[in-house]
Amino acid sequence: MSGYTPRLVEGACTRALKAGKILVITGARQTGKSTLARHLVEELPKERTVAMNLDDPFLRDRLVSSEGALIAEVERRASRPWRDIDDFYLVLDEVQKAPALFESVKAIHDEFPGRVRFILTGSSALLMHDPVAETLAGRARIVHLHPFTLHEGFCHWQGEDPNRDVLAGTIARLLRGSFDKEDFQGLVERGRAHAGARKAWVTRHLLQPLFPEPCLEERPEEWLRDYLVTYLEKDVSSLGSVGNLDLFRSCVRAVAARLGSTVKWEALASDAGATAVTVKRYVGLLEQTFVALRLRPFTVNPLKRVVRAPKLYLADNGIAWGLRDFEDMALLRASGMIGVYAEQLAAAEMFKWCALEPTAPVLRFWQKTKVSEVDMVISNRGYHIPVEIKVGEEFSTAWLRGLDAFCADHVNLKLRIPYRVVLHLGEPSLPDERTFVLPLWLLA
Repeated sequence: MSGYTPRLVEGACTRALKAGKILVITGARQTGKSTLARHLVEELPKERTVAMNLDDPFLRDRLVSSEGALIAEVERRASRPWRDIDDFYLVLDEVQKAPALFESVKAIHDEFPGRVRFILTGSSALLMHDPVAETLAGRARIVHLHPFTLHEGFCHWQGEDPNRDVLAGTIARLLRGSFDKEDFQGLVERGRAHAGARKAWVTRHLLQPLFPEPCLEERPEEWLRDYLVTYLEKDVSSLGSVGNLDLFRSCVRAVAARLGSTVKWEALASDAGATAVTVKRYVGLLEQTFVALRLRPFTVNPLKRVVRAPKLYLADNGIAWGLRDFEDMALLRASGMIGVYAEQLAAAEMFKWCALEPTAPVLRFWQKTKVSEVDMVISNRGYHIPVEIKVGEEFSTAWLRGLDAFCADHVNLKLRIPYRVVLHLGEPSLPDERTFVLPLWLLA
């Protein structure tokens, strides 16, 4: 496929198909779901694959018109009767627009195992995850596709395959609690190649999008405007539960203005000119359309995780930049507000890498007081890894205060805290035996 950049999630997709699972690829609009789905079948003989886009209302109506309509459509497009179809791959794009089709998919998968392998893509959890969970339970493997990681984007720029690099395995160990000094030194050695280009790439994407199409553009503002208009005017309004679109737009901007801050629902509602109940519902829509990322608080008491206010981030820095009216980098640096974008980039990056993990790490933040806080805690396989995000380029021992407080506060609980991590924009260092200071450019 010309111009295709491999994605880190490909391995999980291939394993799901080989295991006979229905592969469901979800994610925000324009993250490359359809491109990935077609890439997974591009080397197969053409007579063994068919792709259908359910954006077409006539096709949707035809497929849900009767119980055998999907089989009939496969026969028509494959140009042969059903009895002669075997090990056939069917790609259904935008499947959330035809939830009634899940029953047919389930019936074919159960009655004719191996006859048709399904790849479903969709950009709205609202209309897809509930039907998948109820209808395809035990049959489906759901894979979430984010915009490019810094690494995928950098490889896209360099014309390389991100899967052939050691980074994925190293980050997996970081998330699993098994990262060590050898891994750290390996990252540093690897990062020396094209270090200047990696640093420039991260600086650029503090503001600019990592969606596949515009990530190499020098001026992606027009693409971002079109994306936001399409999202607001088409995707969200099609869900039918927004009501006042202008109010929803105000809510989205209010979220972008408070990135990384603990959400005070009344204050957010005041900014948006809505009620707290309405704002909570709208934030839920942002999450369910994969635009917003919610970070819940880390507490030992699970009930407090629900009661205490979360933090909100966006799926991509370019979306944040567009919603904040394309703020000027020089002014952001002068005002110190660039830290918001650095935290947003690091948080989104961690969400992307965690989505690749089969163990589904949980990301939370910890805050005891205004001084005693940690930006992110990665909980995985019984380990809890506190992560601090800093915008500065020169390491300061003051950066460790929140990490020290987290460890001290939980020492009597015998939590397994294998090490601490600082993500920043400067150079790598090892301030002590248990702390890894990692610049974001090492992740490119």
